[in-house]
Amino acid sequence: MTEANSLALFDADNYLAINTARWTLAQHVIGSLRASGLPMETAYDLGAGPGWFAGRLSDAGFDVVALEGREDVAAEGRRRTPQARFEVFDFDDCGLSDLRPERDFALGFGILYHLENPLRALRIMSALTRHVLLLETMTLPSGLPAARVIRENPNVTQGVRPLAMLLSPAAIEQGLWAAGFSHVYRCARNVAHEDFSDFPNRHRRRHIWLAARRDLDVEGFEPAATQEPRRENYWQR
Repeated sequence: MTEANSLALFDADNYLAINTARWTLAQHVIGSLRASGLPMETAYDLGAGPGWFAGRLSDAGFDVVALEGREDVAAEGRRRTPQARFEVFDFDDCGLSDLRPERDFALGFGILYHLENPLRALRIMSALTRHVLLLETMTLPSGLPAARVIRENPNVTQGVRPLAMLLSPAAIEQGLWAAGFSHVYRCARNVAHEDFSDFPNRHRRRHIWLAARRDLDVEGFEPAATQEPRRENYWQR
């Protein structure tokens, strides 16, 4: 597959359908946060791909920095969305010295489940976020704070590395709390895409959270369970 054909995967109908559903939810959140008086002028698009969300964040009035793990994809983002600033940033291969300054708002759609170390990535996302992180990700269908190693598909829409770690909703909520967010909310609002619904023959695939430094009141978001986890005797027979 040529580079052009590979990048065209981002424009496939299935990607556009879920991005449209995600952005409808993001618009609701952004409007609510701005109505509350929270400063919402600068934003990160985390795992930006070629800039679908970066362009819409720019159109919504944000000064946008888009962080993308692959240089060729970031280059395409610069071509498609010149109003945003694209930087190459690999969440699995960066140190504290690589961190960028905080921005008011961070959008992390479709990135966490592509990473080798998603808990560390949540700490990095927290360090980049001044006020609110809006996070969407595939999740492991389990009520426990659990994780599973999964294989990535080998194309530019997937992770940089061949393996990733898929977290359960409870693990993500504990990870957001441990990363320094004092208020975590899980989305209970309808999102118009089948990945956000349960079916008789398939578990829900995706969840959305708001993580913040202060109490929020956004319609359709409920406080998540973020109690400190306790060590159990996992080795008892």
